[in-house]
Amino acid sequence: MRPGRYLKKVFIAFAIAAAVAPLFIFSLNINSSLLSPVILAAINLIGWSVVLVMVFENSQRFLRLSVRAKELGVDTRLKASEELFEEVVLELRRKFLALSINGLLHRRVESNEELSQALERVVSRGYQLLSATSAELSLYDKSNGLYNTSFLIGRPFRRSAQAMLSESLREAQNEAASEVIIQPLVFAGEMIGTLRIALEKGKIPSNLDREIVYLLASQAAVAIANANYSKQLVRLKSSSDQMNAARTGFLANLSHEIRGPLGIIINASELMLEGITGNVTPEQKKTLGIVQSNGRHLLELINDVLDYSKVESGKLYPKPVEILLDPFLKEITTIIRSQAVEKGHKLNYKKSEEELAIRCDKRHLRQMLINLLTNAVKYTPEGGIIDVWAERIAFGKIRIHVKDSGIGIADKDRSKVFAPFERIDDDYANSQIGTGLGMPLTKRLAEVNEGRIDFESKPGAGSVFFIDFDGIEPPAYIDDKSEEKIKVDGKGDAILIVQKDEGERELISKYLARQGFGIANAANKNEALEILGDREFRLIILDNSMVDGHKENMIEALRKVSKDNQAPIVLLSSRAFVSDIRNFIKEGVDRCLIKPVPLAEMAKICRDLIDGRSVASQFDIETEPTNSKNAPIVADDTAGKDIH
Repeated sequence: MRPGRYLKKVFIAFAIAAAVAPLFIFSLNINSSLLSPVILAAINLIGWSVVLVMVFENSQRFLRLSVRAKELGVDTRLKASEELFEEVVLELRRKFLALSINGLLHRRVESNEELSQALERVVSRGYQLLSATSAELSLYDKSNGLYNTSFLIGRPFRRSAQAMLSESLREAQNEAASEVIIQPLVFAGEMIGTLRIALEKGKIPSNLDREIVYLLASQAAVAIANANYSKQLVRLKSSSDQMNAARTGFLANLSHEIRGPLGIIINASELMLEGITGNVTPEQKKTLGIVQSNGRHLLELINDVLDYSKVESGKLYPKPVEILLDPFLKEITTIIRSQAVEKGHKLNYKKSEEELAIRCDKRHLRQMLINLLTNAVKYTPEGGIIDVWAERIAFGKIRIHVKDSGIGIADKDRSKVFAPFERIDDDYANSQIGTGLGMPLTKRLAEVNEGRIDFESKPGAGSVFFIDFDGIEPPAYIDDKSEEKIKVDGKGDAILIVQKDEGERELISKYLARQGFGIANAANKNEALEILGDREFRLIILDNSMVDGHKENMIEALRKVSKDNQAPIVLLSSRAFVSDIRNFIKEGVDRCLIKPVPLAEMAKICRDLIDGRSVASQFDIETEPTNSKNAPIVADDTAGKDIH
């Protein structure tokens, strides 16, 4: 038994004893000047009060847990709180496993064999996660309108693919058996195929079962599109306009389809780790930590792809500031140190003899150095040495070095280092996970900040990567306060959350309510307008799904009905492309944030906006400048400030 749970039980036992003891003393007619009736009555009242508070707290916690369990399709009947909590964790783990099939989202699929392996993993994962009797993936032939069974695990379906799939897709599964889930594989509006999974006879699929099949089908569609994209990559290089258009379409769909469910996974694990949905055992906390860590890793991979796309399309704009290198490099090495320690590396920062400073976009420099150090850790076998230092070189330049004792790079592979989606042909290198975009992105970030990156290396003798910038005179003072963890006080301020996805809406509202905000929820436009007409709100949180594809201006409608039409409107967007964000801003939102936003960060942003502060966040969406001073396009008073 955990010490915390043991102490809680002891406390409850004392409370019950305090409640019962006075009754026992009265029954024995024990007379004492120290135990007057008034004192005994007070002890009795306190004891029963504590017991009632504990019972009420446990019932409320169980009620919140039951709501989350029902959303996931977990049967809450005749189950203790701990048993129910473990089932919720297991269902969340199922959802995470459906979204974390290795290689489907970040690996370049270059052959039919690789594509077959990827699709086999999708079918196998669906068969396992749903304890299915059959799992089948069929590809759709557009030329003749037929479905061709490509992968099948378990018992063959009694009805053919043509009959069942055609009927179910045309008639919204009215003719399909209730225990069979059929999900189309669609990419960029084109039908690619279907994934159908049969459960045990008589078993009705839950909402989570259907969502898992949807996630698996989405990844299969991405893998197929990725394979087609890879085949055309060489040909498209001859026409940069065509290449950018194809990549932008691919990445727009990837970002939009993945960010929503990924945000729910990360935020749900964050909510549970903070104990808001109930007590978490050490084993459960460890499992949730793995879910959250891998979810964030997947998000980093997606962000790498999107950042590279922005650089390639000329839509990434540096906002240079004066940076003292000594404190900056020490901070970066601290961030990477835990990764180095895990592999037994020795990570050294060598302080320069003089004070060195450069002008560069701070976020870009941070990303470049983290990419270089992460690569040094990744491509150095266990027990290596990594050194970081900066020095002044000729012609007023400052050079930042990252040196490792890793596997090194042969001359024949130099061209692959900064090429997108390329990897050195080496067994150790091939065993490492990544998008193949880290180094190309680092090179382009250096170039847009007027820097230059290069390296020296020998196979088996390690590598030295370095970035050169123009040096500047060290400033007398730089306001570079480290970020502090701020406790948010909602003060009862009313916030309206307009989000049609019930799970995501529940997560956000539950967390903000815990921080002291007054929360109201709306699942659609009509509900939002009705609530706004009855109450005054200090802030509105709006999901981009409520704006996308609607002919009427949702933001304008909300402001017309709102009792306080000056209340800030924050848009949470799974779309991270500038063209989408410009449209949102034109419609009148005050702040655009990229999903997934950590719940603590969201609470802080809400507090700042309500109080009239407009502090920049790393989740603000970066947009192009409107003039030569590189002022970002925003709808509030953050214009001209350093927004990332």
